[in-house]
Amino acid sequence: MNNYTCHSGGCAGSDMMWENEGAKYGVKTVAYSFYNHVQDSENQKVLTLKELAEGYAAVLVADKTLKRYVSRIMYPYVKNLLSRNWFQVKNSDAIFAIGMFANKKRTLVKGGTGWAVQMSIDNKKDIYLFDQESVSWHQYNYQTGAFEKLYIIPKLTENFAGIGTRKLSDAGIIAIKEIYKQNFKLED
Repeated sequence: MNNYTCHSGGCAGSDMMWENEGAKYGVKTVAYSFYNHVQDSENQKVLTLKELAEGYAAVLVADKTLKRYVSRIMYPYVKNLLSRNWFQVKNSDAIFAIGMFANKKRTLVKGGTGWAVQMSIDNKKDIYLFDQESVSWHQYNYQTGAFEKLYIIPKLTENFAGIGTRKLSDAGIIAIKEIYKQNFKLED
């Protein structure tokens, strides 16, 4: 048994791939959720209204950079999805995400994953993104303010966020399997 914990969201796609593949290696998962949240995880941690309010404050900070105008979102469910992302970031040492870049400069990430990535940047966490379009890992560089391509598979921290898109490609599946395989091979 190891001491690794994956902080995730329990949703279909990347979240469940991180959780299910990690279980094969004895990695525990905490899947952040909220009342009436539809998710697949057996490791659900339901956040309180106070915790969701804390998360939403982090969402508002991220929105200053993302300019996605979160205040225009009318559905509490969507706001809660974004707010719970904060706990994936807050409770981890590093973020490992599967997704796609939102711009050519590689400074922003698409979709809900982009919110968690931006919250990570706002809090100076180590961030790794497997870009499903270029089929390669990237690491956020705080000096340049952009992601830079890696030529190695990054090493998981013991307390990490395993997150990403619901639209997981075959390349994304392989990336998650390989990072676990590489990580635990190194410890033998």
